Amino acid sequence: MGQIEREIKLLDVDVNKIKSILKENGIEPKGKFIQDVYTFDLPTTDELYIKYVNLLKSNDIRGFKKLILEIRPCFDKEDLNLIESILGTKDFIEFIENKNNDFDKLFSEELIQLMKKTNENFSKWVRLRQTGDETTITIKRIVNSKGEYELDAVNELEFNVPCIEDGKQLLEDLGYFFARHQIKMRIAYDYKNTEIVIDKWPKLPPYVEVEGPTKEEIDEVVLMLGYNLNDAIVINTDDVYSENGIDIYSDEYRDLSFDEKELQDVNTYME
Repeated sequence: MGQIEREIKLLDVDVNKIKSILKENGIEPKGKFIQDVYTFDLPTTDELYIKYVNLLKSNDIRGFKKLILEIRPCFDKEDLNLIESILGTKDFIEFIENKNNDFDKLFSEELIQLMKKTNENFSKWVRLRQTGDETTITIKRIVNSKGEYELDAVNELEFNVPCIEDGKQLLEDLGYFFARHQIKMRIAYDYKNTEIVIDKWPKLPPYVEVEGPTKEEIDEVVLMLGYNLNDAIVINTDDVYSENGIDIYSDEYRDLSFDEKELQDVNTYME
């Protein structure tokens, strides 16, 4: 089962100050790591939508239902009205479960454009990561919910694999395609029910990430670290790169490591 957690970031932090505050509160690091991170991308929402609509013709509704359940928190009132105007119901699943309906309506250009728009608020990818002697595959899903449904921002499913090479082979055999490779620094702490990490990625200022089961527990950490609650934002690392003027999807940044100055900083942070 995937685990739903809330997750926020505090950007551009003073690492030594954060470490000092945590130490003053009796919170010691559980680990300091240089991580090897490989990202594998999935098809876009509109590509998956078209694929699964085609499968409906052979009475296979599993993929379509799963996709809709994942993305529907992204639909706002205007989107739901559009869906209803085309399908006669605001609920895609209700529509496909009625075998008498004309499934060709699902190929409406307006609905395909809606799926393309949904890509802006929905992202799902696979991460292969080596931390010391441990290698894991994590399927991550982030939904920026602006619609009629409520859902926590981050869903993760993580499991161990024997090594990086086996992980790559598994993902490639499943049809996922390699997107990029990065080295990163992570200093991790446990505090009550939350995990606090200090991350340093190549070409980015360090940031703090706080993950926990409830907003209240995360807010407690944010305040303890000396920040205001409005400093905490929900953003993925790709968008942090974008805000720093770096297109992480370009070939130039397909393989990212620390430069000499960053390595010096990282070594200082990890002391």
